Amino acid sequence: MLAAQHRMRSPRDFQFVRRNGKKVLAPGLVMHVCPGMYGSSPSLVGLTVGKDCGNAVERHRASRRIRAALRPVVQRLPPGTGLVVKALPQIHVVNLCPDLITESLLVKVGP
Repeated sequence: MLAAQHRMRSPRDFQFVRRNGKKVLAPGLVMHVCPGMYGSSPSLVGLTVGKDCGNAVERHRASRRIRAALRPVVQRLPPGTGLVVKALPQIHVVNLCPDLITESLLVKVGP
């Protein structure tokens, strides 16, 4: 589970990051990252798992797996970064590797 301070809740924040952030692809995921969005506050992460990913049980399972994989990733993001993660339908057969996700994001965000 992500800490409460890292959860993105506002629909406006989701929309801003999706429109203005850089798109990053990882197996089973599409991520939009917007560095420096919140200044020096903690990074915020939003998660979207649509109905194309299965029934409610499968979507919640996918959400839990994604949150677990993102926990170490959030710690390595620069402060104030906005991140929106969308699960793709093949999320159930993909191995979510936090190191691969982190490398993909840091390449787009920069040092």
